[in-house]
Amino acid sequence: GGELDVSSLRQGTDFIAEVRLRNPGTRSGAIEELALEQVFPSGWEILNHRMDVFSDALKSDGFDFQDIRDDRVCTFFDLGSNRQRIYRVALNAAYPGRFLQPAVKCEAMYDQSINALTPGRWVEVFAGQSMAGN
Repeated sequence: GGELDVSSLRQGTDFIAEVRLRNPGTRSGAIEELALEQVFPSGWEILNHRMDVFSDALKSDGFDFQDIRDDRVCTFFDLGSNRQRIYRVALNAAYPGRFLQPAVKCEAMYDQSINALTPGRWVEVFAGQSMAGN
């Protein structure tokens, strides 16, 4: 239930990616037609939440549409003024190696001045007990 440092994960680790988005209300009204794109590293697999692996922990806020592919989840929604949305995706550190975790981005589909971005970074999935001494 706590935070996990995903920069180095043991192969087979199941975990949840959580994204929190907030509309600070600096523009009047809701921000409509937002697109959240989460592309995951090649060493991670998206788990099928319909299989009840993390059923309670995966409760996300509502959305208009969600597209789940092999390596990414795209979520489309509106966000009211001074409101927050939380979206969760169940993942598994499946394949050992060093992989690029691409940036997570959210933007208004028809107004490029409305956007948010977290930078990409390198992550590692390792087989065995510990990274100590490697």
